[in-house]
Amino acid sequence: MDFQLSTDDDLEAMRRTPKIIVNPRARWVTKGAHKEKNFALHDARDATQMYRLFLRVSSTNRTVFSVGLVRVWAPEATLILARYNGPYHAHRNVLERTKVPAGCHRHLATRRYIDAGLDVDGYAESVSDYNCVEGAFHCLCRDCGIASLEHNPFQPELEF
Repeated sequence: MDFQLSTDDDLEAMRRTPKIIVNPRARWVTKGAHKEKNFALHDARDATQMYRLFLRVSSTNRTVFSVGLVRVWAPEATLILARYNGPYHAHRNVLERTKVPAGCHRHLATRRYIDAGLDVDGYAESVSDYNCVEGAFHCLCRDCGIASLEHNPFQPELEF
């Protein structure tokens, strides 16, 4: 599927479809100034439909984090559907001409941003559901139909 043709309903359906984590024991990897963990997922009803869930946390400041859901068609063909960020910066919604103040916020892929040729997940909104990377992970899983893990993905590997 060409995401350039995706409607907002298509994007929301991809976010909401039930998903299963394929590699629940993924490991943290240091990349520059942050640690990252990537989970592979597939649609619970169609294992050919692939996704990736990423966790990124600054190695020096736990409030600098991002948890995201990516639709994967091929290694070079991906689309960030949602991203839940920490409170470390404000965000400007270019098309809406609004500013989301510094605080936890989530980005959502939208048709308007695709049409404008901007980052597809350039739209963001303030949220109060979480205040840490662990909370962002649980909210993204809840909001995006991801089955819960039997173990805590943050322990014991994520230490500062």
